[in-house]
Amino acid sequence: MRQNSNGKTRDIISMEEYLKKRQAIKRKENAGRADLNTGLMTALKLAELLYV
Repeated sequence: MRQNSNGKTRDIISMEEYLKKRQAIKRKENAGRADLNTGLMTALKLAELLYV
């Protein structure tokens, strides 16, 4: 913990911890996009089948 000039304390993490957290967030975002893309492709295929 560290105290700034305003007297508020905050956690200080290492660069390695920060990078691990950012990578975890990125993985979650990319997984969500992949799920969305899969759903969109499925919807497009279904619409194509139903339209014909």
